[in-house]
Amino acid sequence: MTRPIVPPQMPSPSLLLVDDDPMPRETLSTLLQGEGFQVTTAATGEAAEKILKEAHPPFDLVITDLVMPGKSGMDVLKMALKMNPSCTVLVLTGFGSVREATEAMEIGAFDFVTKPMQIDQFRNTLRRLMERRTLAHERDELRARVKELTERAERLETTLGRMEILANQITPASPAQAPAADPLADLERMATLKAKGLLSDEEFEQAKKSLLSRWLT
Repeated sequence: MTRPIVPPQMPSPSLLLVDDDPMPRETLSTLLQGEGFQVTTAATGEAAEKILKEAHPPFDLVITDLVMPGKSGMDVLKMALKMNPSCTVLVLTGFGSVREATEAMEIGAFDFVTKPMQIDQFRNTLRRLMERRTLAHERDELRARVKELTERAERLETTLGRMEILANQITPASPAQAPAADPLADLERMATLKAKGLLSDEEFEQAKKSLLSRWLT
């Protein structure tokens, strides 16, 4: 049994299929739905552009015939990438339009498949397409994780810096540097740190309680 192109644990990718010929459009739509894709179809380039503009979130994938009356597959490709620069676009073309398909790849198409297509070849192309999308998804997740960890590290460094300043204000680095006990002066220093944003309200209250506790003992 052939394994599905979209792994069961992955969310179904949204795919726009564009072809002015109803027979291959319906055949491919049925095939793609069976492989786990969430398929929307369009019979013209104009209809495809309208669907792309109104799609929220944008489509993950677009498969478009290259040669169509009116708006061509090249127009659909450009609109798809405009609406979602991360969109993966596969173009379908006849043997006489390979040069145009090559131009489409230069613009940003992932690959092209010639008509009449071989189903096995088409499935292999879809597998490569999904592998690329999976890698891109993992890359984006790693970038987001690195950003999150970096922000957490920066917050920790800021907190540690504030606490170090607080500790130095309450307890000087060495007895020789320690000034005579002056509760009001210590409290004023805490208020200054709070005013500068180096201490939060909660930290200020904790420092004040610590000072009061020390003065009363």
